[in-house]
Amino acid sequence: MAALPRRLRFTLGRAYAALWRSADGALARLAPGSVRRARSLPRLPAEPVHRRYGLRAGRPVDRFYIERFLERHAGDIRGETLEVLDAVYTRRFGGDAVQRADVLDLDPDNERATVRGDLQTAEGIPAGAFDCFVCTQTISITYDFSGAVKTAFNLLAPGGVLLLTVPGISHQAEPDGERYPDHWRFTWRAIDRLLSERFGADNVEVQAEGTVAASAAFLYGIPASELDPADLDPHDPDYEMVICARAVKR
Repeated sequence: MAALPRRLRFTLGRAYAALWRSADGALARLAPGSVRRARSLPRLPAEPVHRRYGLRAGRPVDRFYIERFLERHAGDIRGETLEVLDAVYTRRFGGDAVQRADVLDLDPDNERATVRGDLQTAEGIPAGAFDCFVCTQTISITYDFSGAVKTAFNLLAPGGVLLLTVPGISHQAEPDGERYPDHWRFTWRAIDRLLSERFGADNVEVQAEGTVAASAAFLYGIPASELDPADLDPHDPDYEMVICARAVKR
């Protein structure tokens, strides 16, 4: 395994120490040497290094995977587009291929919103109007996520593309600091089935991203810049931090 940044090594070392204590000594007879040596390591920290996904310290780890996914599918971000909350990713990855960049938000205080609509019910959202819908980390804060996927399908024009990301292993969004409550976490199987039922299995591509080192760093609020690139890949299927999906409306 590539060398971990100092703070993350410290964090993981404490995790091994907690595992040792919980085994009450019996683990010493069964565990590999790397775990037995954990007796000398300090205790697992009770608080994250940074809260709020590590936003104040730099780019959160989940954003590394989200932005890499959007860059990979930048060719889909074209024509008449829709993005939730703002058009930052649309402009960044779509560039000159975007003819019109609309922004979806139900919040009347969001001055950037050009479409005031409810993703769960489709109220206020025009049907068949968009060539691409960039929907990152959003359906987890809609209680009716199935309704949100139905709306995402209906708002696309024929041939339109949904670029969707959802959280797997993640923080709880701040309960008192969010206008819309955080409800769900997903697996790639759930997203694959959910989208396939609406778009058709042949029109859906789903992938999960994450490693144990990246997940630990993310939960402790350590930004992506402090991780060795080798700790971000390859994906470990036991640690799905972010699920990314591309679905085409045929």
